[in-house]
Amino acid sequence: MTEGNIPVRKWQELFRAGAFHKDGYRAPYQAGWDDFYDPLNNKGLQNLSKLVMSITHPFVLDNYHVYFLHHTPAIGPMFGCVYFDLLADERSKKSFRVSLDSPHERKKWVLETRRYGDDGPEFECGDIRRMSRYINNMAHELEQDIQPAFIAEKEAVSLYAGICGEPRGLYIYREGDHRYSYTSFLDGRQRMVIAAVSLENAPPGFVPEQARSVRGIYVYCPEDAGIPLPGLAPQSADKPQKRKEHQR
Repeated sequence: MTEGNIPVRKWQELFRAGAFHKDGYRAPYQAGWDDFYDPLNNKGLQNLSKLVMSITHPFVLDNYHVYFLHHTPAIGPMFGCVYFDLLADERSKKSFRVSLDSPHERKKWVLETRRYGDDGPEFECGDIRRMSRYINNMAHELEQDIQPAFIAEKEAVSLYAGICGEPRGLYIYREGDHRYSYTSFLDGRQRMVIAAVSLENAPPGFVPEQARSVRGIYVYCPEDAGIPLPGLAPQSADKPQKRKEHQR
C-alpha cells in the first residue's frame, strides 16, 4: 500500500518527478510497488502505472489511493493488478481494480468493481486507452452515486440463471448494451441473455413473447426459449412496462 495512502493526484506528481524510480526500498514502497521484484524492469507494472497516470477525473484524483499486487497463479503466467480504494473508506462499493494480462480473463485489460460484484468483470478491453476512458467516465457515476442500468440487468440475469438451476457465483460477462453471457455449469454450453426494462422498447434480437420477468427486468435467452421454468412464465407483449434508467 502506498505510504500514507496518498491521493492519486499526489501519486502522479511524484511519478512525474521520478521519486519512485530511485534505488532503495523506500521508493517502491511509497509507490505501492513493493509487492513486485525489480519493479522498474517489470513491464506489466509499468503499464499499470501508465494507466494510473492516464486518470484525469478529479473525483478519482482527489479521493482515491492506489496500490499494486503481483499475482502468481497455480496455472498460467504471473500478472499484476492495481487497486483503487477510497481514502476515507477502503471497503466502499466505489472501490475497483484493474488487472493486466490475467490468464483467467478473456481480454488484456479487465476492470472489476464492487458495484458490479465479484462474479464477472464490469468492463474488459484490449488497450489502455479504452480502459482509461472507461474509468474516467465511470468516475462521474461514482461521484454522483449514479447506478447504471446494467447493474440491475446483470442482477436479473444472475437470478434468472439461478432459477434455471445454476449455482451461485456464476461468472457473468457483459457482451455489449443489454447483453450478457455465462457458461452453464449444467451442460457446459454458453448462454446469451438479453435484458430489457420495457417490452415495448426492447433491444434488437429480443423476442418479447419468450421473455421472462425477473424483479422488474425482462430477460430473454434464445438457448432457453420455450423451456418452462418455475415461476417464470413468458410475458405478453401487450403489457409493456416503462422505466427510466441511466444507461451507459
